[in-house]
Amino acid sequence: MRHCDALIIGGGPAGATAAILLARAGRSVVLLEKARFPRRKVCGEFIAPAGIEQLRALGLGARFDADAGPEIRRIAVWADGVQYEAPMPRRGPGALYPRALQREALDALLLDHAARSGAEVLQPARALALQRVADGFLCRAAARRGAPVFGVHARTVVAAHGSWEPGGLATQPPHLRPAPGDLLAFKATFRGRLPEHTIVLSLLPCGYAGLVERGDRQVTYACCIQRDALERLRKPGRPAAASLPRVDGFAQETPWLAAGPLRPGKRPLYRDGVFAIGNAAGEPHSVVGEGIAMAMHSAALLCEPLSAALAGGFSGAAELAVARGYAWRWRRDLAFRLWASARLAALAMQPPSIAAKLLHRAPAMLTLAALMK
Repeated sequence: MRHCDALIIGGGPAGATAAILLARAGRSVVLLEKARFPRRKVCGEFIAPAGIEQLRALGLGARFDADAGPEIRRIAVWADGVQYEAPMPRRGPGALYPRALQREALDALLLDHAARSGAEVLQPARALALQRVADGFLCRAAARRGAPVFGVHARTVVAAHGSWEPGGLATQPPHLRPAPGDLLAFKATFRGRLPEHTIVLSLLPCGYAGLVERGDRQVTYACCIQRDALERLRKPGRPAAASLPRVDGFAQETPWLAAGPLRPGKRPLYRDGVFAIGNAAGEPHSVVGEGIAMAMHSAALLCEPLSAALAGGFSGAAELAVARGYAWRWRRDLAFRLWASARLAALAMQPPSIAAKLLHRAPAMLTLAALMK
C-alpha cells in the first residue's frame, strides 16, 4: 500500500501540472497514468499564450522554446472556397504569441518534470476503484487488466483523466448510446506549406478542422465533425476517417487517430470529495484552441489552496473551503472562455456558405475570437 497526500488520476497537461505544483510545495504525490508515453493523442496541439506562460512558470520555457513551432501571428479561415485572415492580437507590449507542440513531446516533457519535482509517477497504471474512508481515499489500481492489483491511500484525490472516455470512477462519464449529433475528433500529421505564422480554421459540413505548423516542420490537421455528417461523407468500404475532407497540396504522413464522442461543457469541479481539473472539470470546444492552456490553468487554480490545506490538518471543513474557493476562481477565470467556445463552435458548424457570409460581413470576428487565446 502506497501512502500520499494527493493521488492524481491522469498524467496529461492538467494532471502533470498539478503533480509538479503539489510536489514543489512539499506534498507527497502519486500520479497514475494508464498509457505508456510517448503516445499519440487526438489534439490540435495549439498552445495559447496563457499555456506558454504556465510552462515558463514551471521552469520549462527554454525546452518549450527549443521544440515548439513558429509563433502564430495570424488566424485564417478557409470557407466555401474563400479565405479570410486577421491578425493574432497581443494583450500588450512584449506579450507572447501562440505556438504549437506535438502532444507526444508536451506530455512527456511535463510528466518527466513531475517525476523530477518529486512526484511518484506510476505508468502505466489505471485506477480501478475509489473508496472514501475516514482519513481520505483508498484506490485500487493495476498496470493493465489482469495485472496484480495494488493500493494507494491518499488524503485527497484529483481527477485529471479527461472527459470523454467512460470508466468506473464517479468523475468519469457513463456509457451512452451513439447519437447523430455526437462530435467525433480526428487527427493526422501532414506535410505541406501553410501561410507563414498562420493557424488555419477550415470549415466543414457540420464540423471544422484546424491546421497548424508544429516544431518539426510538420502540420497537424485536427478536426471535429458530427457523427451524422461523417456518415454522409463516408464512402462504402472505407474507414470513416478516410472519408474526411482533405486539403489540397498536403501529403498525409501518419494514420488518422480518432477519439470521442466529445461532449464539451462544464462538469462538477468537486464530487464526493474528489477535485476535477482539466477536461474532467470543463472542456472547451477545440475551435478556440484553449484546451491545453485551460487544463494547466485549472490545475494551478486548485493546487495553491489545496497545498496550503494539506499542510494543515485537512479537515472536512478545510476540504469544503478549498472546493468553494476553487469553484469561484474557476468561474472567474475560465467560465467565459467555455461559454465563448460554444458560441464560436456553433458558428463554425454552420454550413460553410453561411459562415463565409457572416465572416465577409464581420471579419473582425476573427480577431475577437483570437483575443481569447
